[in-house]
Amino acid sequence: MTMAYNFKIIEDCLKCTFREQRLFCDLSREALLKLQNIKATSVYPKGALLCLEGQPPRGVFVLCTGRAKLSTTSSEGKSMILLIA
Repeated sequence: MTMAYNFKIIEDCLKCTFREQRLFCDLSREALLKLQNIKATSVYPKGALLCLEGQPPRGVFVLCTGRAKLSTTSSEGKSMILLIA
């Protein structure tokens, strides 16, 4: 198993040790195989920006480990945290 930024990189959803604990983990084997064929695994360092408000999305992110902060900017220019997942 590969490591990056102190996270274990799980390349194969079918061999994931978090199975049945996460959002897509209870998919059928057939559906997991299809997901495995189209997904891309990435690891980001703390503080990395995954997307920017107002920019087109680069894809769908599925968070398996770690945390992500969803924030927005008010009309007054203040940053507001909406959710920490």
